[in-house]
Amino acid sequence: MHSFRWIVIVLLYALSFSAAKAAILYSSPVLNEAASLLEIVPQQSKQLADGYLTQRKLASDDDKGPTAMSREETDSRIRTPGGTVEALQILAQAEFNLGNQAFAKKLLERAEEMAASHTLPFQHLRTRILMIRLRWLDDHNSREAQRALSSVEQEFRKVENTEQLAKGIHYQMNMLAAEIASYDNDILVADRLYAAQADYINHVQSPTIAIDYHTAIGRHLLNHKLYNKALSELLIAYWSAIEENASAELAKVNCLLAQLFFERKVLDKAIDHLLQAADFYDNYTNSPALPPVLKLMGDVYYHQGKYNLALVHYFNVIDHEDAKSNIGDVIDIRLSLAKTYLNLYNIPLAEQYLERARELLSQTNLPKLKAESLLLESGLSYNQKLAPQAVDYAKQALGIAIKENDLSLQQHAYRLLYLAYEQNAQYDKALNNLEQYNALATIEQRQLNLISEDAFRQQKEFIEQRLHITAQQNQLNKVTSDFQKFQKVSFALFIGATLFFLLMLRRGQLLKESKESIGDLTQRLFTHSRSGLNNLRMLNIKLPQSLEQSSDKFERWHIGELINEPLNDRLQFAMIDVPFMRNIYLKHGYEEGLKLEKAFGDYMKERIEEPARIYHFSDSNFLYIEPNTDRDRDPQQLVDKIHQWIEGFLPQRNLDRIIRVGLADYPFLPRAYTAINDRELLDILLMATSAARTLAMQEQTSQWVYLKAIENAPAASLATGNIRKACKHSLSQGLIKVHSSYQNEEALKKLLKDD
Repeated sequence: MHSFRWIVIVLLYALSFSAAKAAILYSSPVLNEAASLLEIVPQQSKQLADGYLTQRKLASDDDKGPTAMSREETDSRIRTPGGTVEALQILAQAEFNLGNQAFAKKLLERAEEMAASHTLPFQHLRTRILMIRLRWLDDHNSREAQRALSSVEQEFRKVENTEQLAKGIHYQMNMLAAEIASYDNDILVADRLYAAQADYINHVQSPTIAIDYHTAIGRHLLNHKLYNKALSELLIAYWSAIEENASAELAKVNCLLAQLFFERKVLDKAIDHLLQAADFYDNYTNSPALPPVLKLMGDVYYHQGKYNLALVHYFNVIDHEDAKSNIGDVIDIRLSLAKTYLNLYNIPLAEQYLERARELLSQTNLPKLKAESLLLESGLSYNQKLAPQAVDYAKQALGIAIKENDLSLQQHAYRLLYLAYEQNAQYDKALNNLEQYNALATIEQRQLNLISEDAFRQQKEFIEQRLHITAQQNQLNKVTSDFQKFQKVSFALFIGATLFFLLMLRRGQLLKESKESIGDLTQRLFTHSRSGLNNLRMLNIKLPQSLEQSSDKFERWHIGELINEPLNDRLQFAMIDVPFMRNIYLKHGYEEGLKLEKAFGDYMKERIEEPARIYHFSDSNFLYIEPNTDRDRDPQQLVDKIHQWIEGFLPQRNLDRIIRVGLADYPFLPRAYTAINDRELLDILLMATSAARTLAMQEQTSQWVYLKAIENAPAASLATGNIRKACKHSLSQGLIKVHSSYQNEEALKKLLKDD
């Protein structure tokens, strides 16, 4: 029986362009889609390519290369010369698949002319390679194809361009040369050419190209019945297609695997792969790839003895409109139906389909199909007890089979001759034909026994396990590589973090040292070197800022920006003159004086409560500042508190406890908050303290003098540039009132004026 060879021819036809397009990335998504449909629905591929050519305007030849995609992707109204050549190539392949070989040749001639006129060397080479392929598939003139490929090879060597494009062209030429060598049974040459492309496959690292590459090798090995090697290559393609979710490539591989298992008589596996392929192709209306799959499924069911299922699939092939495109296919399916009905002993239907096949065979020259029809005639005659006719038909079929060197047909013919002669009681001739049949069956069995079915199944499982292990090994290598990278990155981060941590420690230490240094420097700069209290330098920095902020708040309240008067910002200043601090070194010596002055500073720090503060103004003068929310508060309270502090300092020591205190408020002028600045306020305090000192020297008791401006004192009264003169003038005018522990106010005013 020869029907299974039909599927091999169709598969070769359907997959003929896989290697040609595998290395091509087209310049437009539309063309990529059209190319992907060439083997599945060539009619739809033709429509897409034709629409690309008719609906777009040809642009200038600025973008010549096939990789110039930006304009194609952004403007669907134009087509570049390179895109036009690609569209013509796809259209030619679609027409060829639809049986229009002459028109396909004309389209490629147009593409070649355009590539030459627009100086597109690689497109020109691709067009020539495609033309060689189509001509070879049409006439199988291998010598002419090889000569044409040699010419393309010479032209290829003259072209200089990007390395990747050059490798893609070289890959296409070698794959076509390998296919031609395989068809001519030059197995060693084909193997060498296929093996030489492995470097390109590894370099390009494209899963789709790799799948098509292993598929092409598997098809080559299958055609030459090298089942072991073919199984390995096809399984690699199969699992790669599953891993990459490449549905179209997976369907092609399923067809070839089904053919492989069918020829190896592993029919259940063949059905499994055919069902997968049929599920894919059935999604496309009128796909020419579906009838071969259905035909092979029918053949498998026929060999399994499931004749009704076989008939169903054979009729599905007949109903498919694309099954009528090839007369050989039409004859073959009729012969398969006749053979199936013969096994079902439905002689009338078997004769009906055989008669139709005979009519078509008379119009063509297909010797192997002619031999199969003669064998069916012989079988029908045998079933009708017409032994002489059965012998005659079988002899004619045997002659054709021997001429075509087809062992399967010869074996079938000898079997029918043996049965017919036996039916006709010619036992000697029957025995001779039986011996011939057994000899051919032994040869076939010997070939099949090279690997038994069980061993073949085990090999399949082993190959799949090996592929799985290889995939896991690759995954392990990738994980190991990633882990090593992670280790390196982690180690680098650890080193970096350690250095950063050490840097931060060093920075912290430096900051600590700097802070200590700054603190020590601040201590030296802004504190009195002996008492430890804030010194005049600190006063000069803090006091202007404080007074400015306080004045600003009073000013904002005065103009209405603040609702409530900022009473807490009122301050009372006291300049304290402590006489024993002036004479401490003269009376007690330097060392003891240092101790006493330091002790006094510490003592005063303990007495001062925030936000009050004290400054060591000069040797014996101290400036004390505290909030004063009550302008009418009796200043005697503050003086008494200060006097208590002095009395409480080292009460056991014989010290002069007399103090002289000058007092003033801030703001000094209630209605002119910013009229008095910090320096002028200090001058007023010094005037009051000087008066208190004079009184204390006269009375030999502690004295205080408090200068207080009246509520309506104008700012102009103190804006003379000399605050002392201004104060004396204001005293005479009654703008500044004098309060003091000394009861004679007139004498005190005179004292202030004369000072």
